[in-house]
Amino acid sequence: MGGKIYERILKNSKDGFLKIKGYKNKNGEYVGFDIIEYNNSLIEILKKILAKSNLNIDNIKEAFSKKFDDNNQKIKFEEFLKIVEKNEFKNVSFGKISYGMYLNIDGYYLEEYFILIFKLNFEQEIFRFSEQLDKTTGVYFWVKDIKGNYITVNKKWLDEVGFESKESIEGLNSYDVWPKRQCDNFRANEKEVIEDNTIKIFEETFPFRNGDKTVDTTIWPLLDKDNHPIGTMGIAIDGKCRARFYENLNNNEKNFREITKYCDSVFFIRDEKNIIYMSPAYETIFEESCDYYAHDVYQFNNFFKNEEQKEGILKDYEFDKMNEGRAKAKLKNGKEKWIQYKFLPITDEDGKAIKRIGILTDITKEVALEEEKEKIRLDFFANISHELRTPVNLILSSIQVLKLKLSTLDKENYNYFSNYINIMQRNTFRLVKLINNLIDSTKIDSKSIEIHPINSDIISFIEDTCSSVLHFVKSKNMNLIFDTDIEEEIIGFDPSYIERIMLNLLSNAIKFNKKDGNIFVNVSVNEKDVVVEVKDEGPGIPEEKIPNIFDRFEQVRSKMKSEREGTGIGLYIVKALVDLHNGTVRVNSEEKDGCSIIFTLPRKKIEEKNDDNIIFKENKSNMIDIEFSDIYL
Repeated sequence: MGGKIYERILKNSKDGFLKIKGYKNKNGEYVGFDIIEYNNSLIEILKKILAKSNLNIDNIKEAFSKKFDDNNQKIKFEEFLKIVEKNEFKNVSFGKISYGMYLNIDGYYLEEYFILIFKLNFEQEIFRFSEQLDKTTGVYFWVKDIKGNYITVNKKWLDEVGFESKESIEGLNSYDVWPKRQCDNFRANEKEVIEDNTIKIFEETFPFRNGDKTVDTTIWPLLDKDNHPIGTMGIAIDGKCRARFYENLNNNEKNFREITKYCDSVFFIRDEKNIIYMSPAYETIFEESCDYYAHDVYQFNNFFKNEEQKEGILKDYEFDKMNEGRAKAKLKNGKEKWIQYKFLPITDEDGKAIKRIGILTDITKEVALEEEKEKIRLDFFANISHELRTPVNLILSSIQVLKLKLSTLDKENYNYFSNYINIMQRNTFRLVKLINNLIDSTKIDSKSIEIHPINSDIISFIEDTCSSVLHFVKSKNMNLIFDTDIEEEIIGFDPSYIERIMLNLLSNAIKFNKKDGNIFVNVSVNEKDVVVEVKDEGPGIPEEKIPNIFDRFEQVRSKMKSEREGTGIGLYIVKALVDLHNGTVRVNSEEKDGCSIIFTLPRKKIEEKNDDNIIFKENKSNMIDIEFSDIYL
């Protein structure tokens, strides 16, 4: 008796109800089933899923011949029955089967029968969208099934029509809510949307509770996963609300114009093609009448066009987004001024940009002040660097004199004084390296660094540079492995700068390598470039540091031991020296997997000058000891 009542409740439920009996083969596997009972809700659910208007027993059996989705594993319906029988319960979620539509099936095994409960859920994206629109004034939203029955609406729709809750509207037809004549016209539009799978936009007057309202209405199809229409969604915007928006916008423009009359910056309002308003400050900054524009915004852009800015400040310009920056403007009278610009969109209630506010500020004095400050800074670094060189050179000279006198001492005193003199020398070399880096970085910033290239064999040069530091590498119990795919390649390069680059990279490879690790130097040649790679087997560079590794004062690790710390100038200079050769430099690194720094040099020869080799020899003195001075600190 209790079971019959239970089944009667299920048959009248809004959820789909299906009672079946399966039959097995001799191996105990389900090979088919018979349908015993089902309710009307199941038919409605299957219609929505299958997009069929007529269903019978055969259709239902055919529908379940498809495979189920059990935790992303496709299983046959008969396999599903076996699992239900074994566990007496099984839930299968099909996830999203169409826009906003979700299907869940609960399977129960009762003696020799199976009870399946089907739940069709629209409450995901559609209901969330409806709740978002509840916060927007003047917007009505609804969702209907294929027959025109309401699935959900937003709060604005409920308030205007007079329903108390969203649940009270579910399942009602348009004819249950609106006058027949209006429903006929509206339903015709809905059918057109469904049949043609298109979007329909039209004006409609609704007899709301507080009187008739004309609204801009849009209907579009609700589609399943195969793009078959299973319903419609609609949105309407209150015409008066839209009118109020434009009225407020016009009032705000009047206030805006009054305020900007007294500003030093230029303010203007524009639509997609024309400038509607320009503040009086334009004539002060650009030193001419506003009539020059003829209200054409693209005419205004001509002030900012030059060789570097061929499209002016409207390059990559998007009307509906904020744009800002600084650019140099050339006035009609020949003067040049730096202008800070900012363009901001004005949007309507739909978020569509309909106008823009532009702000132009003369920052010529500020830019000149910045340039003057930068010049003072560069001069300061240059002066202090050169001033430091003199005492450091004197200290180095004194150390060399002391070393000459060491041979006159007995063995005990020789070892004692030699140890401390070597410490003094290495630290003095470190100061020289720091001073050289400061001088070079200052030259780079002021663009006064010069390159003196010669035509020479880059392969043998790099190999010789590697050989010159082997004693430093071996003193750390490391190996340096040089490899090349070509024996000779004559190109134009500055020997002093390439040696500086290689010594810097090799010094870093030693400092940051693992204990007893290898250092690999590989030189290869492609169609356009000579490619040099310096690789270590150390801890690598953290991913977040890689984009800025060649910036000035950028250090690889903030918590590195003191003997591995540096100024962060070395790689900045490496990149600058490579750039001088019209080459490129990049980093390949993963933490705990070593670091590779790869630079390229163009395979080009230059017209040589006779004094280039002399310049290189003059700069070469003590270079290796200076570059490697901090390895033993």
